Amino acid sequence: MKLSIKNRPLKISHSYEYTFDNKYAKITLSKHSLLFPVFNERQNKQIGFLIDGPIGLIADLLVHSDDGAVGEIIEETYSHILVFPIDPPFLSLDHVKEIKPVENMSPYEEIIRNFKFNFIGSIDNSQTKSKGVLIHTLKKGAMWFIGPRTTYFISPTEIIGRRGEGQLFWLSKREILVVKRNGKIKRLSDVFSIKKARKHFDQNIRVPLNQAFCNFRDIFTQF
Repeated sequence: MKLSIKNRPLKISHSYEYTFDNKYAKITLSKHSLLFPVFNERQNKQIGFLIDGPIGLIADLLVHSDDGAVGEIIEETYSHILVFPIDPPFLSLDHVKEIKPVENMSPYEEIIRNFKFNFIGSIDNSQTKSKGVLIHTLKKGAMWFIGPRTTYFISPTEIIGRRGEGQLFWLSKREILVVKRNGKIKRLSDVFSIKKARKHFDQNIRVPLNQAFCNFRDIFTQF
């Protein structure tokens, strides 16, 4: 899919922090940040936004288990992010205002031109705020998937996800670790590499985001 960006910017009117429905992931947006609509060029249909930050993301991906606390608290900052779909819950008319077109679009056009994301075609406007948000950080391939009860952070070195109060999925270079709802821990070592896991992940999210979250919930039942 070929993407394009339109010079129809919105501006964040005031700095604020938004806590997602799952209660353990938060995003912070800063006053004067700009949002540009991102389009599927072939269909001429908006599918998301490019946000020119700074932007902060923090997630408490730490759960209690029979062996104590397991997981991580991840805190990241970004200068730009791509957000899908077009109606993420942290954006509303209370937070943004329309402004006149910017004079120089070339930095933003370059971001979109260099963006490689071969499974973006599954994201469309039929998704609603209740089904989840994909945030591509434009930073070494790191991504976030944030749903009503689930948060996943995906990077080149690990995939870590939390569901509800007690479930955790954590794939690192060393092992796969799963904390189940009852606090029991399962560990599998040398099953497959992070590279293969990323490939499997990419294949899973060729479907709409709500279905992707269902696929990853199924992971918890496999161990």
